[in-house]
Amino acid sequence: MSLRKLTMVLAATAACTALVGCVLPIAIWPGEAKLTAPLFCAEPYPEPMVVSDTFVDSEGTGTNFTLYCVGDRGQFTDEGFLLPWLALWAAHTVLAGVVVLLIAASHRDRPEISDTMPEISDPL
Repeated sequence: MSLRKLTMVLAATAACTALVGCVLPIAIWPGEAKLTAPLFCAEPYPEPMVVSDTFVDSEGTGTNFTLYCVGDRGQFTDEGFLLPWLALWAAHTVLAGVVVLLIAASHRDRPEISDTMPEISDPL
């Protein structure tokens, strides 16, 4: 696979994982942000918690998701949603990139199939 083709495939993979990253942690599983806790939650705030805040304004109803790191006594830090989302996007992109590279490597080892059929001699 040429470098140009590989770059295009990886860019497309990153774009697709960005779209998946908008749907998965926001609409399907907001708690996925808890997986980023080792990156953002340190002692004395080791416990991750994703909180949804629904609000109504003149433009309609909206929901924000925020990752909080909570300590033993209820103290917390607000880690927001953007940095955990970017970390999840990077993880999704790496996983999808590995899958794409494995598929590309498996196709490289296959021999090309010829378009022409070999002539078969009549045994009679």
